[in-house]
Amino acid sequence: MSNVSDDSDQQSCFEKKISKIMFQYQRLSAFRLRCSQQYMSFNALQLLSQRPYVTDQSSVKPAIELLAKLRQETQISITKAKEALVKHKNDYDKAIAWLLEESKATGAAKAEKLKGRTAKEGLIAVVTSKFGEKFGNLYDGGFILGNRGAIVEVNCETDFVSRNALFQQFATRVASTSLLYSTQSTPGLSNITAKIAPVPIEHLSLSPLFPHPSASSHAINHLSQPASIKDSLTELIGKLGENISIRRIETVNFGIEKLSSRIANDEGWVVITGGYVHGGNNAYTGRIGAIVVLEVRGVNQENRILQRGQLNYSQSIIDILSKFTRDLARQVVGFNPKYISYDHIRLLEKDKLKGLTVPGEIDDSFILTEQDFIGAKNQLTVGQQIKKLKKDFYIELNILEFKRWVCGEDIDDIKNIEGDSNIEMSSQAES
Repeated sequence: MSNVSDDSDQQSCFEKKISKIMFQYQRLSAFRLRCSQQYMSFNALQLLSQRPYVTDQSSVKPAIELLAKLRQETQISITKAKEALVKHKNDYDKAIAWLLEESKATGAAKAEKLKGRTAKEGLIAVVTSKFGEKFGNLYDGGFILGNRGAIVEVNCETDFVSRNALFQQFATRVASTSLLYSTQSTPGLSNITAKIAPVPIEHLSLSPLFPHPSASSHAINHLSQPASIKDSLTELIGKLGENISIRRIETVNFGIEKLSSRIANDEGWVVITGGYVHGGNNAYTGRIGAIVVLEVRGVNQENRILQRGQLNYSQSIIDILSKFTRDLARQVVGFNPKYISYDHIRLLEKDKLKGLTVPGEIDDSFILTEQDFIGAKNQLTVGQQIKKLKKDFYIELNILEFKRWVCGEDIDDIKNIEGDSNIEMSSQAES
């Protein structure tokens, strides 16, 4: 009897466990059914309506050709280019305008944040205009035919940024723009033939930034109104993320108001400017730069360099003299002369070198005309090469002036002008 009773109790316990498990299973099934019904009642529109970051712009895709054009003309990231096109539904002009405003805001903020940091790296940019510029009035006796040049120093914080193509292009375009600065605006040039003179940077900062000199004559900026140097600098700071400043600018200017007495027996003369840079990866920018100004005149009335405003010598001679002037600039970069000639030293004795009484006290290696000419195959000095050209072409040659700059020379700390977006006014270092 006891065995029968025990079996009955075990069966009853087992049935209770089975009932409990079945009850739990039924509850779980009911819960799954309710969840499934609720999920199925949610459609896609209801789900999207609960995502606040999705906008109508999500259906706009940037046009591939506009994306490529935008990146090429503005040098911005592909993400930013896509954002601009999507935001304005592939309206290219609106996208450009929006990017410009964004660049100004970003650049201004970064410029303000970085302006106290020292910028000792950078580049020297040298640009010369094409030969054929005319200055003065033929009938007033003061007439010059030739070309001009500009030398610019732009500083940044690191050598890495100085090798950036955007930085190099900016420095060169500033030099190109400064060539258009009016010679009439620089005082003291009316009684000399040519002078390498400083350009006030604060006056140039609002000028439109002109195209790179390698651009075609039909090249125009991507905006209908080119951005100013100041705005372009601010934008560049925003893109490159470093303190950038324009330290100094000098250009070759001609004085044309009081020259008639100097050329009473000649209807004008030719002035050729040559430039050279070293330590860069293109023809316009480097770590060291120089420009040289050469004056060319006829020896008498029968052999004038200009005849009634027209070149009286063949263009091939001008080409040879232009190459010679560029070689002189290369000479200045490589050998670092301090003076043009002994005659130049005698003139300086009256002013800067009052303590110097005998020119021979200066080593010949510091005098340009006494140095071995870098472009000569027959071991001539610069002075001897000038005499040879005079004899070969029956002309008068005279080196008027030269300037040699090394990037970062004499910089202890960059201090920027208040409100001038890192455009620095600095004293012009003597070459």
